[in-house]
Amino acid sequence: MKILHLIPSLTGGGAERQLAYLTRELRKRGHQTLIAYKREGPAPWQAEDLPVQRLTASRHRNPRFLGEVVALIRSWRPDVLQTWFVESDIVGSVAAALTRTRWVLREPSSGEFYAGRLKASLRVMVARLAADAIVANSEGGRAYWARHAQPRLIANAVPIEDLDQVTPADLGPAPAMVFAGRLEAMKNVDVFIAAAAQLPEVRVIVCGIGPRRAQLEHLAAELRIDDRVCFTGHTRDIWPIVKGAALFVSLSDFEGSPNAVLEAFAAGTPALLSDIAAHRAIAGDTSAYFAPLRDVEATAAAMRQALADRGEAAARARNARLRVASQSSAAMADAYEELYESLL
Repeated sequence: MKILHLIPSLTGGGAERQLAYLTRELRKRGHQTLIAYKREGPAPWQAEDLPVQRLTASRHRNPRFLGEVVALIRSWRPDVLQTWFVESDIVGSVAAALTRTRWVLREPSSGEFYAGRLKASLRVMVARLAADAIVANSEGGRAYWARHAQPRLIANAVPIEDLDQVTPADLGPAPAMVFAGRLEAMKNVDVFIAAAAQLPEVRVIVCGIGPRRAQLEHLAAELRIDDRVCFTGHTRDIWPIVKGAALFVSLSDFEGSPNAVLEAFAAGTPALLSDIAAHRAIAGDTSAYFAPLRDVEATAAAMRQALADRGEAAARARNARLRVASQSSAAMADAYEELYESLL
């Protein structure tokens, strides 16, 4: 089969990593793949060994973007077009219709992400009319589409074998707590920092970029803990940091299937998560610690609990690792391969 993937950017984010795992596995099986994208981020991601084609249109609203996608489909002649993220979904739907190409939409998030977004409504409309298949990577994503279609659930891949080869970073004598992700409001990194300020014995490591960085740096200074809060920016080699941490922290308002959390599970690092449906779906009561949303005092208490009993924390981490043990790249590729073949 020939599968064309259309994605807005290659920046090193979770969706791009999932795309890398999937395309590498499909190519091992003899399928042809091509990744078309518009822009690169702060790092070239891990696409060096994958066939990619950069499109020249700078914005998805530019009519040239649609023209480029249609021209690429007509010249490369894929059996399936798979789109990643809203802007690619909308343009890809039109291109697929014009070229009579099978179209698969991948849902990376949940309904909360799209509240009040006009583009999301347009995306739902075109998907109902033209999508041959919708794939969600989480129960929240599947529930979002259930009113409009019959979405399939294909879980994200977790690179356990690769993580097993990583040596934990030496993060110093003080226990380190780590966040990894985009620095935006819904991630509640401010709650993480405020809670950590109540534990004078810990270090805080914030990995990622985003619009909230300056505010978060100001908060750390205001709380007088900027000497033990490290903002790493974009970190390509994040696995050693996660493996070396005493606690991985994710306090999001909502999620789909969060790669960073799944990878922390695979790394064997204890995790503290916000008590939301997406986190409960991937972690049972005995696989992670939970804190109520945006509750600084309760979050600090959960941090103390995790650090006070390392044996209990390690047991929860082992349970979490077992929960992701079956989510290999091969398993994800099996599911997509079956889907593509059913469409053809």
